[in-house]
Amino acid sequence: MVDFPVSPDFLKPVSLTSSLVFLMHLLLLSPGEPNSEVKVVGPEYPILALVGEEVELPCHLWPQLDAQHMEIRWFRSHTSDVVHLYQEQQELPGRQMEAFRNRTKLVKDYIAYGSVILQLHSVVPSDEGMYGCRFLSNNFSGEALWELEVAGLGSDPHLSLEGFKEGGIQLRLRSSGWYPKPKAQWRDHQGQCLPPEFEAIVWDTQGLFSLETSVVVREGAFSNVSLSIQNLLLNQKKEFVVQIADVFSPGASPWKGAFVGALAALLAVLAGLALGVLQQRRRCQEKLKKEAEKREGKLTAELDWRRAEGQAECFILASHPPGEGIQAASNSTTTLNA
Repeated sequence: MVDFPVSPDFLKPVSLTSSLVFLMHLLLLSPGEPNSEVKVVGPEYPILALVGEEVELPCHLWPQLDAQHMEIRWFRSHTSDVVHLYQEQQELPGRQMEAFRNRTKLVKDYIAYGSVILQLHSVVPSDEGMYGCRFLSNNFSGEALWELEVAGLGSDPHLSLEGFKEGGIQLRLRSSGWYPKPKAQWRDHQGQCLPPEFEAIVWDTQGLFSLETSVVVREGAFSNVSLSIQNLLLNQKKEFVVQIADVFSPGASPWKGAFVGALAALLAVLAGLALGVLQQRRRCQEKLKKEAEKREGKLTAELDWRRAEGQAECFILASHPPGEGIQAASNSTTTLNA
């Protein structure tokens, strides 16, 4: 405990006017009663939000006042463009702009102290712009304004080697999901800028940017070729390095001769295999033909023999009298069989 000295002058009676002025001053400073010095405080600097993520928009009264019975309105450029509305101790989603429905949530854990936070989910590029927060009661009205910036760091690019073109190798890259408009730059192994052969940056249906760019890397620059895609708002970039060996040069090179030789050898082997298959098929066909001719010869010989046998029987029967035909035929048959 700290003791304070009290002088006799302090115990002297004060005037009624002085007492009234002091009491009025205390009433004006009582918690929960707004006065001319109360103000609405929002973010001091622009808020940066990432595409697809969640962002918080804080707002509070200073000095602290109970805001449970106040109207609290988040809006865009004008108070009529309602982002979220708290009124008569309840939230009114039916008053929201269509673009913000089912995307906002009011955090009012400290509303009794005049502090609230609005959460905005699934940020899209169209959310970018000015925002405001207004507190309103019977004897107080105040608002704060700030800016919301939106940025999107695009997807990893799809890189493809298109082939030889104009004495060099053509590389093509595609990437999407950027916001705002990205900046792309090709560089050779010495860090020198390579002019793009083609570049197109277009908006997609979600308001994001898609990038497609290509470059022709000519002979003499073969080594490491890099591409950087930069988001200027985030001050971040994605950089990719492509290794291109000199052997892929479209000009004359040992690799090219070796490749041509190997290709010729491969074609010769394939031709030899095809010829071997054809010859084997031809031999099989000739063998089948010979076997068929052999079977046909056997059948012809057997048929000729049977015809000769029939003619012999007819001759024997014709050379004997009718009474002895059967016996003669039998004897003749026996003689032939013998």
